[in-house]
Amino acid sequence: MNTLQLLPNRYKMIGWFIFIPSLILGLISLSGIMNVEISLPVIYNSGFFNNENQGFLKTAEIYLFPNLFGILIIIGGILVGFSKEKIEDEYISSLRLKSVFWSLVVSYAIVLFLFLTVFGSVFLTVMILIMFLPLVLYVFRFNYLLLKK
Repeated sequence: MNTLQLLPNRYKMIGWFIFIPSLILGLISLSGIMNVEISLPVIYNSGFFNNENQGFLKTAEIYLFPNLFGILIIIGGILVGFSKEKIEDEYISSLRLKSVFWSLVVSYAIVLFLFLTVFGSVFLTVMILIMFLPLVLYVFRFNYLLLKK
């Protein structure tokens, strides 16, 4: 049987210490409580859609904390979701597959619902949040199935 190339088990605990606080603080930072702007060179408006501010690298003011917590959610989620269990067997592999499938079905069902109900500038914010949904759902679903076992 071909096994998945997973991270060593020791990364799972590190991932939890990054993932859970970042998820909570990331949601809090969206409320605007932690608004710290910094200037960074970013790949910005190449002029494909409009002609103002053309260029490839521009300096832009970005909010530090939503971006930082987004990066940490992804890193923590990958460490948690793709680290080996202490005993990695076919049953765990089937749980991983079921969890990935379930998280994608639920994510796209939510995306479909949001396409039909959310419009305007809120739509962009919601779509940015949806970016994290498959990973977050996978991590929680897989660990729920493990605990249930």
